[in-house]
Amino acid sequence: MELYPNCVTCVINNLLHTAEKILPDPDAQMELLQMVMERFRPEMRTGSSAPVLTEIAYSLLREMTGVEDPFSEVKEDFNCLMLGLEDSYRELVKGTDYPLHSAFVLAGSANFIDFGAFHHVSGEKVLSVLEEHMKCTRLQKETFASFLKLIEEHRSLLILCDNCGEIVLDKILVIELQKRFPDISITCAVRGRPILNDATIEDAVYVGLDRLCNVVSSGSEIAGFDPGNCPFEFSGIYDKSPVVLCKGVGNFESAPFGDKRLFFLFIVKCENLSKRLGLPLKSIVFQQGRGSLL
Repeated sequence: MELYPNCVTCVINNLLHTAEKILPDPDAQMELLQMVMERFRPEMRTGSSAPVLTEIAYSLLREMTGVEDPFSEVKEDFNCLMLGLEDSYRELVKGTDYPLHSAFVLAGSANFIDFGAFHHVSGEKVLSVLEEHMKCTRLQKETFASFLKLIEEHRSLLILCDNCGEIVLDKILVIELQKRFPDISITCAVRGRPILNDATIEDAVYVGLDRLCNVVSSGSEIAGFDPGNCPFEFSGIYDKSPVVLCKGVGNFESAPFGDKRLFFLFIVKCENLSKRLGLPLKSIVFQQGRGSLL
């Protein structure tokens, strides 16, 4: 886990953008900010993470408004949009020279569907990003080879999923992995409750991910996954998994350092991360393990 100073203002700006829609009174917004800043205080340290701050902020917004899931409509919109395109993307991947690699690129580029990083994401922009990456992106060969070697050895994979809409294209990745490794055991873990536009069990069932592989709740209430604070029921699954594919920036930000079981797949969506990783905005990151970026 690691928190960067720029992330604090980003979380607050995102919260205010959401609050304006369901908590329009300026005085109430100021009250919310006061409570948020007070609750942030113990977590204002490099050893925390943006997903932890996000959970604090949105928990307070829930308490003040009674709105459990302010992103429910946009989540449904993007699940429906990508479900409508699923068959065409399956055929697109199938027709490439290396379908498994293409499925990784597709699932990685779908991480652009992120209402924590962006205030607005249009369907047209998402499709443009997917098209661009399918044409141009090639994942790092050594990382991809290392991932496949571990899967070949263990035939087991845990995927920490991220956003709605994105999970539809995760299905295509699951399908291609099952084609390559027919005896593979795949478990997909989603968030324990609504946070931002992250997928929950209800979303995974809605898009049919549960019909392809085992789907479980990680129990996580943050927009990421902290293995040190997960329910006992899931900690056993996580601890025993020989390979873990962590989708999205939140899972990267909240991950422990030095765990070579972990592979990260996400899009670079902010200047702060772009600078720290030395990669352009909208790049797909696929890397094994992580260390400090400070």
